[in-house]
Amino acid sequence: MTVTRDRNQRQGFDPPPISVPPLFESPPRPLRMVAWLITKYLWPQTLLWIAISILAWTFLTPDFGRMDRLEFGWIAQIYLRNVALMLVVIGGLHLWLHVRRAQGTEFKYDVRWLATNRKSFLFGNQTRDNMFWSLVSGGLIATGYEAFVLWMYANDHARHTSFDESPVWVIVVTLLVFVIEGFHFYGNHRLLHWEPMYQLAHSLHHKNVNTGPWSGISMHPLEHVLYFSLPLVFLVIPASPFVIALCGIYLMLSPSPSHSGFDRFVLPGGRTLHGGDYFHNLHHRYFECNYGMLLVPIDRWMGTFHDGSPEAHAVMKERRRAARRV
Repeated sequence: MTVTRDRNQRQGFDPPPISVPPLFESPPRPLRMVAWLITKYLWPQTLLWIAISILAWTFLTPDFGRMDRLEFGWIAQIYLRNVALMLVVIGGLHLWLHVRRAQGTEFKYDVRWLATNRKSFLFGNQTRDNMFWSLVSGGLIATGYEAFVLWMYANDHARHTSFDESPVWVIVVTLLVFVIEGFHFYGNHRLLHWEPMYQLAHSLHHKNVNTGPWSGISMHPLEHVLYFSLPLVFLVIPASPFVIALCGIYLMLSPSPSHSGFDRFVLPGGRTLHGGDYFHNLHHRYFECNYGMLLVPIDRWMGTFHDGSPEAHAVMKERRRAARRV
């Protein structure tokens, strides 16, 4: 695959401008949207999160029959599972890209490396700060939501099903998780950019202008409470217990490549694989754009879409200059 490798002096690698999914273009192109979903969205990362969740639910999650009582043992097991997944997936990506620096700054959005001596981060170190908030606050709150909804299911306090009972429905709801999260994320993210919420909570995440894999869920506990609340949706929409585990695992792990700082990952033999999320990287760079996810282009509908083009960069820079003059 040939990839354009444009660089500017300050920011490093700039991919080509972003386009909205074909269904939301004018005119809409439904058939192209199907191809986009398969080749751009599902493959490889979304299918990877589903596969990891299946393995984690099957081999690393306590038996559902134990969950009718809120006991420390099975809840702690879920938390340890979450910590282990984060250390392997997020830690592995960080080790490869930022410790070993296996591909140098090739495809890196920002040519700088992560901060190691900055007072704004806990312990003066960006990586340690990010790991603390991710593993402690993030892991505990994600576990709390999963344990609560599974307990509700186990006691029949909320409608639920299983793959054996309704295989088609479970597959449909599994795929709907990602669409629902598109709306869920945009809503809570816009709330977090309300000035009081930003100052209280979201500013912690935005310390990471130059992001790494551990930056993805490095958040204030209040932001984690909003971010990991997705499983509550499935107290209304019947789902299987597996889907509840998928919600937490997806929300924990998927931000790691999107915040990795690298647009593409270089594989042995020189081939590359889609890595970071340029759409969200632009949000970290400019703050006031791209609040949502590209799958559900609410930013396009709300006028906050930044496509990464030179023209869009110029608009944001002029907006910043105007704000400083006020």
